[in-house]
Formats: sequence, C-alpha cells, structure tokens
Amino acid sequence: MAGRTAPIHRYGGRDLWRRSLEWNGIAVEHVRWRAADDSEGLTERPEHLLFVTLSGTTGRTTAVVDGERRSETADFPGAATFIPGTRRRWTRYQGGTITYAALRLDPSHLHALGGAGRLGDTRRIEFGAFTNRPDPFLHQLAAALVDGPPGGGAADQLFADSLATTLMLHLVRRYSNLAGPHRAAAPRRPRPLNGTALRAVLDHIHGNLGEDLRMDALAAVAGMDRHHFARAFKAATGTPPHRYVTERRLELAARLLRERADPPHAIADIAYQVGLSSQSHLTTAFRRRYGATPHAYRRAHGDPV
Repeated sequence: MAGRTAPIHRYGGRDLWRRSLEWNGIAVEHVRWRAADDSEGLTERPEHLLFVTLSGTTGRTTAVVDGERRSETADFPGAATFIPGTRRRWTRYQGGTITYAALRLDPSHLHALGGAGRLGDTRRIEFGAFTNRPDPFLHQLAAALVDGPPGGGAADQLFADSLATTLMLHLVRRYSNLAGPHRAAAPRRPRPLNGTALRAVLDHIHGNLGEDLRMDALAAVAGMDRHHFARAFKAATGTPPHRYVTERRLELAARLLRERADPPHAIADIAYQVGLSSQSHLTTAFRRRYGATPHAYRRAHGDPV
C-alpha cells in the first residue's frame, strides 16, 4: 500500500448530475448516478469514504476490498458502504439508477478526537469495510449533510464539524476493532437477500405500488417462503417488508401532491394510486410520516388549491 499515493476513483457508470460541498475535514457529494450493466469501478483514496444510497436501486453489486471477503449485494434506500482510507475496492455493477451521498472523511479528524480524549490512542483503531449495509443512523446524517447547513460562514463549519464528529464516532463504535465484545455475542443475523433477489423484489414493489402487495406475493418473487423472506428482507434493507412498502407509497403520494397538475390530483385518487385503502388511511399515515395532512402538505409546496 505504501507505494500507492495518487487517489483512484473510476466509476462504473455515469453521473446524471452532481453537487459538491466541502468544509475543513469533510467533503460531501450529492449525486444522481446510473450504472451500466457489467461495468467495473475501482476506488482507493487517502480519506475514508462513506456512500449512502438516498433513493433508487441497483442490480447485483459484486465488491472486493483489500483484506475483506467478496460480497454480492444491491443498493437500496438507506444502504451504506464504507471504504477505509488507503484501502482499494473493486466493484462490478449490474445496472440501476440511484441518488447517493458520498462523504470523504479526513483521517486527521479521528486523530483530533483521540487528542481530545474521546477515543484514546487512535493508532490502534482499525476499520472494517462494508458494502450496502442498512444503517438508518448514517442515512439520517447523510441526508442532513446533502440538505446543507442551516446558517452561513462560521455556522457552516460548526455544522460540518458536528456531523463529522458524530459520523466518525459512530463508525468507530459500530465498524472498527473497538466496537466492543457485546457485538460478537449478539445473535447471528439472518442471511440477507442476495443482490439479484433483492433487486427483483424492489423492482416489483416500485412498479406495483398501487396494487395489493401481500407478503406471499413478495416472497414468491424472491423464491422463498414468507417467514424466511421477511427476515431476509429486513436483514438486507434494515426495514420490514410492510414498512418498506408503506414508506415508498407515502413517498409516491408526496410526489403526486407536489405535482402542478391541472386540475390537481384528488387526494382520494392519490390514495388509490399508491395502494392505500382510502383517503382517511392516506391522511393518517401521511400525517404520521410528514407531520401534515395531504391537503396541508400540498398547500405548503406551492399548490394554492
């Protein structure tokens, strides 16, 4: 590794758009990206790299990181991928389009935490790499970063410093050799859906949100019985199937409410289009998720009707 100094980052697809933000110690890129079938990527940088999928899915992603076992997974909303600094990662993609946040974390930030007494001797910390692992906490932090800091000038840097510290501490406590013995004693997690099966199920869900998406039907797409499917789906995405379906239905409802259609979509029709049983059902679930009724949400997003 010592001979490799120039950063390497070759994508296995193409950017549809990209927005960059940078502060001292952390750089963030908000990207809409399309993977080509059977394309390959290669990454190695001095910084720690964290990728968090915000929306969309990919087909099977095969990844090999220096010193780690080969993995076969797929991107999904909330999937997190971590490549420790100076570690080389090779990937092969099987198509798909996602929006993701890419965070480059300066390792010196970790040393600063050690100097402040937060972590002790940081020279003994070793991170493990992972690909497309569900982590709701990292998803929440990445979404906050791409939304941008609330202030300006010094407030920007304070915001970034705070989140960079939180991110680094989370990575150390969850994904390093300091994670703690209690993690080794935790119950064995069920095997997650493999990349091909997960992509098939996610495509089926996203293409049929207005239909009756029963557990038996989703399990059949994956070629599993409903019990093992429910456990494998949650292991792959971090979310039970019924909750994942409900979240995608509410996201579609929100998108339809924001559309400037003429005439506007009737809220009862939106409920039907997204697979909910009634306008009342949509209103209850939507208020719980977005903190506002569908009617209030529409008014707040520019539609006067």
